[in-house]
Amino acid sequence: MPLRLATWNVEYAAGVAKNAARLERLLAENADIWVLTETHDDLALSPPHAAVSTPQRPTGRLGARWTTIWSRLPIVRRIDTDDAERTVAVEVTAHFGPLIVYGTVLPWGGDPGPDATCPAKGWSEMDRLLPLQLAEWRRLRDAHPEVPLVVAGDLNMNLGGAHYYGTKRCRATLLDGIRELGLACATTTDKVPVGALRYPPIDHVLVPASWSTRVVSAWEGTTPEGVRLSDHSGLVVEVAGPADPS
Repeated sequence: MPLRLATWNVEYAAGVAKNAARLERLLAENADIWVLTETHDDLALSPPHAAVSTPQRPTGRLGARWTTIWSRLPIVRRIDTDDAERTVAVEVTAHFGPLIVYGTVLPWGGDPGPDATCPAKGWSEMDRLLPLQLAEWRRLRDAHPEVPLVVAGDLNMNLGGAHYYGTKRCRATLLDGIRELGLACATTTDKVPVGALRYPPIDHVLVPASWSTRVVSAWEGTTPEGVRLSDHSGLVVEVAGPADPS
């Protein structure tokens, strides 16, 4: 039985009509797990989905969140994360057993960081946070060696294809880190259906390297009619878990 994992940065989900269009997209994709980033409580999936979110974002309108995990799989528990403002993790029950899902927003170019009196510059906030998150992914894996780990969200870099966003340095750090953890990126540029996206995705789904994966859907943030729902594209990945013969 395949598992459908999806992620989309929804640009804080503003606008009633646009949220109706975003929700239509979310429901149509039939994903078991959604990791929505730069999201808002106004964009809510109905039962059987349940949500676990980061706290209110320090800036922005009431209800703004860095990350929300929506799951129609049973959520067993929330797992504490080091950077509770940006990241959220849960354990869910999949058809093959327990699964840990970690949702995140990594820093973008020019991200000022948490210290308003001394804002970060360039990609320095990514350089600071990426190794910390890789270390946390390792701790989760080491603490739960029998439980598969999935990481998804806005990683703010393209992986594969021509350079689009990110730096060579952070890209190498991430790829080396996920290889050491026994993970693989299911959403590298070469895995996205040809012609589905104008630019390589910078939002990604990382899964155990032994899993068979396929990007089954990818869409632009702007609709064919020219309505902007996000400044990011979205992706759905279908995976065969450890119990599947494929």
